[in-house]
Amino acid sequence: MARKSRKPVTWTSQAKREYQREFLADVMAGECLSLVLGSLGNTRTVIKDAAGRFVWVSDNVPRHHGLASADEMVGLNDDDINPPRLAKKYRTDDLCVLRSGAPLLGRVELAFDERGMLNWYVTNKIPLRNGTGKIVGLVATIQEYAGIRNLPMFGVELRPIVEFICGHLSEPLNMPKLAALAGVSARQVERRFRNAIGMSPTQFLIRVRLDEACRRLRATNEPLSTIATDLGFYDQCAFTRLFRRHLGVPPGEYRLTRGRQGKPAPAK
Repeated sequence: MARKSRKPVTWTSQAKREYQREFLADVMAGECLSLVLGSLGNTRTVIKDAAGRFVWVSDNVPRHHGLASADEMVGLNDDDINPPRLAKKYRTDDLCVLRSGAPLLGRVELAFDERGMLNWYVTNKIPLRNGTGKIVGLVATIQEYAGIRNLPMFGVELRPIVEFICGHLSEPLNMPKLAALAGVSARQVERRFRNAIGMSPTQFLIRVRLDEACRRLRATNEPLSTIATDLGFYDQCAFTRLFRRHLGVPPGEYRLTRGRQGKPAPAK
């Protein structure tokens, strides 16, 4: 997938270091220090200012964006390194935290990994305040989960529904059947999904279908029409429209740039 071109970064290394030092020196880190220190292993950590610019990122972040070092990300924002739709979503969540002052915890979302594949992540975003208490940015942690079925947010009562959805991607969503699997009403299924992962069962189905579509586009030479039919889309055009809406490019372009015939383009 062609990545959105970035404007040349003109800051010198010294200017970047001064920018980092001045910003971080003015931040009261106590409220999020334990979270940052606990961000080990496969967890990525980023700090952004109120304008959405990256101030600091952990060393395991740059490779997800095709960059060699954390220093290269300083001063960039999500528009510079992500497809438009994903960048817009990330910024919307950021603004929610910045304006409300309330942390956003346990947000489940799809994002690109360093191989150019969609993967599931759990994101936490915590507001950062300066010495006067003003919110000046946020710290975010992004943790990868190997399989959507294993996400702890679902809980025992939603696990049968998740298993059913993932095993019947070609079928339309049948809310009465899902409710019967969980032994609750359809309205309760909807509410529990939103409480657990911030999305409805329908939105979850769309994301799982896109996840599988990306896997097959990258790993196989199957026709787009076959993938569309197998994943429950009305036709190839409907598949293409939804894919472009969520990922910023049509599936054919994704396959050319990220498939086994092409060199994966860096993206989040």
